[in-house]
Amino acid sequence: MLSIIIYSLLIFGLVYWVETQTVLLNNPLILKKNAAEELEDWLKKFNWGNRQELQSTGRLPLYKFYSEVVEILLALARKMGGSYQDSILFLREGLQSDRQFEKKLKEIILGTWLQMAMMVVLTWGFIFGALFLVEVKVSVLKLILIACWQCIGLSLLPFVISFFRKRFFADIGKLWKMLYVLRALIKVPLSRTEILTIAGVSEIKTIQQKSLIHIVDKLKETCQKALQMGGSYEEEVITLMSELRFQEKWHFELFEKRLMVIKLGLMSIFFLPSYLAFMFLLLGDLLTLM
Repeated sequence: MLSIIIYSLLIFGLVYWVETQTVLLNNPLILKKNAAEELEDWLKKFNWGNRQELQSTGRLPLYKFYSEVVEILLALARKMGGSYQDSILFLREGLQSDRQFEKKLKEIILGTWLQMAMMVVLTWGFIFGALFLVEVKVSVLKLILIACWQCIGLSLLPFVISFFRKRFFADIGKLWKMLYVLRALIKVPLSRTEILTIAGVSEIKTIQQKSLIHIVDKLKETCQKALQMGGSYEEEVITLMSELRFQEKWHFELFEKRLMVIKLGLMSIFFLPSYLAFMFLLLGDLLTLM
């Protein structure tokens, strides 16, 4: 009966904590603004007519490549004049999509952490409940070894998540930067060579991800065509951005599936064996007493 009460309290506590974290994640009044929100607010307030005043009073928030694109536009405005309000609006649309994308990623990662934490709490709830009910003394050193094994599993999770995040999304970020700069500089009176240099198209050779090769090839073809024949490349860039957005969603789904495999792998290696190890120790001590 006592074990049932302990498990019920643990589960109720975890559910309550999950609900609390969900509210915090979705409540902008409770959470402190992150860099993406700060940059979006900065872009909302920005006006080309009083940009000198705004630049002196408000620091440009740093977020991914978006801040770099804004800095490029500001530098061009100081050098050549003109207004890039349309480019800023276009950039804001992309930033809003990116924020939604990052929010979904955070929810998935938070869910993974919560499930891992639930396994830890339930395992140790069972261990302490069993020790209290059976009144068998298990070596403290052995319990510490079980705890250390679980801690290793928990400590591996952020490194594994970081590795797969870079693997799936690092090259996508490079492509987004190139396409946003190319899109913003379509009507700027610069040579095509200068525009491609500012956009960092030379870095395209560092993108080796197989799922992005077709976009990379099309971008190379578009750049070569712009250099050789001149003319507008706006339609091609917009098409490539739509393709990249679709590819990003596919990578997100793939990342989610990889996280599920990682979670199951860590649980089967670090958490289930911990539970079985305690059961083995408990049965061994019980047999010794008999």
